[in-house]
Amino acid sequence: MQEDEWKHSTECNAITHRMIITNRLHYRVLEKNLESIGIHRASHRVLMTLARNQFASQVDLARRMEVSPASIAVTLKNLEKTGYIKKTAKKEDNRINFVELTDKGRKLVEESREFFDNLDKEMYQGFSEEERRELCNYLDRIYDNIVQMEKRIRHTK
Repeated sequence: MQEDEWKHSTECNAITHRMIITNRLHYRVLEKNLESIGIHRASHRVLMTLARNQFASQVDLARRMEVSPASIAVTLKNLEKTGYIKKTAKKEDNRINFVELTDKGRKLVEESREFFDNLDKEMYQGFSEEERRELCNYLDRIYDNIVQMEKRIRHTK
């Protein structure tokens, strides 16, 4: 490997490492917040997804979240038991359940949004609007590159 290639490789590894440790730290902060309100991360993710989207069924929700219908069923059962969601069977077919947030679920979603807004404000403190925009553009480009790599990998298998 040439010296320039080594330097480039080392710089890229350092960037990737920083992205990974930043993501882990963000995850830990989120976990601590969820612990304090007594909800598991997977359940929280379901609530946030339900708040953003209307689903015709549990199967649609599972597909959207890229998890198995069985996994969603277990999570929804716990959320229903704790009063965060309500399931309603479709009149024409009792096997299909519509899922919606209860008032308790909507309250938790609003509190979560406030938490995320505050987290973002603190994370990007000292960044100008232009710097935040540039960072988003860089991350979008990285994401697009990884998506292309994933497609290549899928096609070679």
